[in-house]
Amino acid sequence: MTFRAKIIYLILFTLFINVNVAAVILTNEEVEQADLSSLTDETKVFQSIGMGIALSLAQCEGIDLCSLTVEESEIRELLKALESRIGSLILKQEEAEDPAGIDNVLTAYMNERDSYNAHLEKLQSITSTLDSDSELLQESDDLEVDFPVESARNEELNDYMNELEAFDDEELEDDEDLEDLPDLPELDDINSTP
Repeated sequence: MTFRAKIIYLILFTLFINVNVAAVILTNEEVEQADLSSLTDETKVFQSIGMGIALSLAQCEGIDLCSLTVEESEIRELLKALESRIGSLILKQEEAEDPAGIDNVLTAYMNERDSYNAHLEKLQSITSTLDSDSELLQESDDLEVDFPVESARNEELNDYMNELEAFDDEELEDDEDLEDLPDLPELDDINSTP
C-alpha cells in the first residue's frame, strides 16, 4: 500500500469515526438557519479536512521531489468558508439570548481558521522550496558536468579508437591469406581417433 493510499485511507477512516456521516460543509443559506449542533458537526468536518491537509503537507516536508495532493486555491476556498461562518456567528452572537453556546462554536471555527492559515503558510513554504529545487535541477541539466575519472576514460577510449583507425589494411590482407590453408579436421574426427 503506497503512502498516498495510506493517507487517503486514514482520512476516510477519520471522517467516518469522528464525524457524523450526515455532517457536511453547509452552504451559506444552511448556515444562517442551522442550529448549534449542526455547526459543531461542521467544525468537525473542517477539522477532519485539516488533518488530511496536514498529512498531505507532512508527506512533502523535507523531500526534494514531491507531488502535493492539496492546492493553495483549495485551502483558500476553505478559509473563505470559515471566514463566512465566523462573520455569521458574530452576528448571531449579538442577537442571541445565550451567547455561551455560540462562543464555543465560534472559538472552534476560529481555531480551524488559524489551523488552515498555518497550513497555507506551510504549503507556500513547501511550494517555494520545490520550485527552487526544480529550477536548480533544470539548471544542472543544462550544464555539462565533466568528471575527471570519466574524462580520463573517455580520453583512453578516444586514443584506442584512433589506434584502430590507424591500423593498416595491409595487416588485414595478411589474415586473408589464411584462407589458402587446408581445412582443419572436424571435432568428431578428432574424438574418434584412438
